[in-house]
Amino acid sequence: MLETLLMWGSFVFVLGVLGFVSVLDFKMRGVSNWVWVLAYPVGGMLTLLGVGVGLVDRGVVLVSLLVGLFLGLGLFCSGFYGSADTKAIVFLGLVLPVVSVTFNPAWGVLGLPLVLVVFCSSTLLSLVWPLSIFVLNLKDILERKFLFDGFQLTPRQKVWLLFTARRIPLTKLGVRYFPAETITVHDATGKPTKKLLHFVKAETKLDKYIANIAKHHKLYPNGVLASPTIPTLIFFTLALATIPLYT
Repeated sequence: MLETLLMWGSFVFVLGVLGFVSVLDFKMRGVSNWVWVLAYPVGGMLTLLGVGVGLVDRGVVLVSLLVGLFLGLGLFCSGFYGSADTKAIVFLGLVLPVVSVTFNPAWGVLGLPLVLVVFCSSTLLSLVWPLSIFVLNLKDILERKFLFDGFQLTPRQKVWLLFTARRIPLTKLGVRYFPAETITVHDATGKPTKKLLHFVKAETKLDKYIANIAKHHKLYPNGVLASPTIPTLIFFTLALATIPLYT
């Protein structure tokens, strides 16, 4: 009885924390550290209690935590994750070590860390986002809107933009739309030229890019190419919430 209560209590707690930080990140594009200051000690105590009652082995907790650290720090350093994403995946690795601890003991044979399952599931779920961008771009193209205006692009670049960027008014450019292009000024002639931005790191300060584009707003009569963004934390939350459905 205690093990079952602890199992579900830990799961609901982590799901609640992830849901809360997802809302914060969506609204403000950032998560205050005070959330983690409260969540980590409570999560740590739940894990210690699980070890104490024999629900999970200390070695399993260590492996799960190391996997969370490896994924989080690796993707943070590469620019794919922001700091909140990294803290969330490490938190998940600490509090919910393996699938067998949660719902299905048969999965325990694999020794599969739950944080790895959630990471893979969230990655698959996130593929829906570029597909939705692609559908919206096809709709714009059928309505004769100019997605590639001002660029000479290869077929591969066009395909990339179809799945990653939309043409929006300059006024919408901001934290929910990362610039997919910028302006470079030729040193000799002083002529401004549009240039694609293939990747903007999660923690990049956008002000300089937005200011640069706004300075040359006359080059954007039909809007600017920008990548619509959605917090990774939302996909983490969805992935964790669906775990009981297939375990």
